[in-house]
This record gives sequence, C-alpha cells and structure tokens, in this order.
Amino acid sequence: MAMSLRSTPFISLRTRKSFNLSPRILALRLSCCSGGSSQNQNFSTDSENKRSFAVATGELFIGIASRLLKSSNQKTPPIDDGDRIASVIEDEIEPAMIWEQRVKDVEAEKERRVITSPGFSFSAAGLLFPYHLGVAQLLIEKGYIKETTPLAGSSAGAIVCAVITSGATMREALEATKELAYDCRRNGTAFRLGAVLRESMERLLPDDIHIRSNGRIRVAITQVFWRPRGLLVDQFDSKSDLIDAVFTSSFIPGPATMFRNRLCVDGGLTLFMPPTAAAKTVRVCAFSASNFKLKGIEICPDCNPLNRATSRQLLNWALEPAEDEVLERLFELGYADAATWAEMNPVEGLVYDDTPTAQEIPTS
Repeated sequence: MAMSLRSTPFISLRTRKSFNLSPRILALRLSCCSGGSSQNQNFSTDSENKRSFAVATGELFIGIASRLLKSSNQKTPPIDDGDRIASVIEDEIEPAMIWEQRVKDVEAEKERRVITSPGFSFSAAGLLFPYHLGVAQLLIEKGYIKETTPLAGSSAGAIVCAVITSGATMREALEATKELAYDCRRNGTAFRLGAVLRESMERLLPDDIHIRSNGRIRVAITQVFWRPRGLLVDQFDSKSDLIDAVFTSSFIPGPATMFRNRLCVDGGLTLFMPPTAAAKTVRVCAFSASNFKLKGIEICPDCNPLNRATSRQLLNWALEPAEDEVLERLFELGYADAATWAEMNPVEGLVYDDTPTAQEIPTS
C-alpha cells in the first residue's frame, strides 16, 4: 500500500511545503541512474557545484517535458476518481523527498493488517541488476523474504521486486539478464533497451503477477510537472499495467512516457529507495553508501569493504551491458554483502510470523 498506518507524524493530508529537489540530490540521482563521473572524488563536497553532462541534459529534458505537459493539459483525459491524489507523504530518511497517493491506494492500505516484520527496498541501480538478485537470493534462502514480505523499488530495484513476487528463481532472472546483456552488446542499447527489457519481463513474469503484487510491492516513478515529484504505485490492474509501471520506473532519465495520464520519467530521480508498507524498511543499495553520501542503508558494498568493486567499476557496469563473468560477480557480491548483514541481524530476531492466528480465522 502507499500509506503507513503508524502514528508517526510524517503523514500529511496536504502539502506543507513545495517540493524542492536540490542540485546536489538531483546530481546524485542522475549519476546513479544515468551516468555522471566514474571517479570517487567527483562525489565529494569540492565538486558539488559542478554539473555533469548527464545532469545538464537531464534538467533540460525535464524542463522541456514539463512545458509540453502544461501546453497539453486541456487535452488530457479526465482522471478516474480513484486516481485522485489523496495525500502527500515525506520520506523518513530524506524529508525533501515526497510522493503522492491515490485514493484507491489509501483505501487499499486501510484493509491491510499491520506488518511487524521488515520490508526490503531496492535502490535504482542501472544495469547492476544482478547485485540486487544476489541480495534477494540470500534473503530468500535465510527466510528474511517470505511470500508476504513487503517490497519496494525504483528503476532496477522495481524490476527485482517484480521478479521476487513472480515466484521465479533469482538464477532464472540472472540468466534472463545475461540474455538481455548479450543482445544489447551485440545490437546496441540506444533506443532499444526499453523494448528488450519489456520483452524479457513479458517472458519471465506470470500472467497473474499483478494479483501477486497488489498491496505487496511499491514501484517508484517520477512524475514530471515543472518539478519532479515522486509517485508511488502499489495497485495494478493487470500484468500489462504492472509492466508499464516497472518500465516507467526504469526510464533513465528519458525520454519520458505517459503513465496513467501523467508524464513520467525514472523513479530514481526522486525516490531512490522508497519505503515499504512494513513498520521497518531495510534498504538495499548497489552503490557504496559512504561514497555516495547516502544514509539509512543497511545492505550495500560497504558491508565488505575489502572485497568489493570500486565505484568506477560499479558505474561502468551500471551504464554498459557487462560480460557474463561480470554479471556473475555482481550476483556473488550482492549475495556476500547480504550474508554479512544477516550475520549481524539474525532472522529469528527480526522476522516474525505475520499470518493471522487461529483465533482470527473464522470457523464454520
């Protein structure tokens, strides 16, 4: 669902302040999802005021797209009552990040029981998708992720959430990733990565994926309207609707696409690691949290500082389809980092049985 039922004060039924994505945060988002410099020092305080080519072109694209949307507003089809925005929520980790909730999402949230076990959020990662698969493999093996565990993701993170919910094994997803990477290395990625990705998801995901995902996974999307605004989606009408949401979340960072009558781009621009429906969210990032100045991350390459790829390598792999041996290594790195985190967070002290008790089940 898209709304927490906890009594914490960060839920608001009105926008208390305008959304302001700082240049530093925008540069970080674009660097993680679409490029930027590959040198570690480029993410230090000394270069905060320098804009990379990706940042400059991304800002230009967003500005143009916003004006196009405004000029065509009078032609936009009416929005269904259930799609109206019911509330705006601030992120616990980064208050500058907010997202909108539809009426139908809020209503669905009210029907859910309280989740006491943690959920898992997967960051935007570009083509570092195998890292997330390795993390998910360990979490599933050790019992941290069950069939009801809430999940959330942005861009590549949204894809891994769909894969987990689909029931496919992480190895199957890794093999599909290898096929996608081979296709892109052979035929190029320009103007065709989206089509190849959609085709892969069509083959891998079952026809009832939307039913399995409703209320369980959250897909982060960036809505473009003068300024980027985060849009969190957790209700899907069909398999195609879910794939559209994941596909929209993965635009890196353009061209933009229409999703539910809204002009949208990559979700990583505003919601790099969206929270789940659980009371606690464990955040997973394919990039080094220390190098990227990210807070609130529990599973990332920092878990094994002596056995990790450099930031330069990660950025290169995130931008270009890697060879099979590199994809295997990313999978192993994710698995190892998750194992290190699991050693410090035993499953028996973290995961609880959230299924209804026998007293809650009606008897005939």
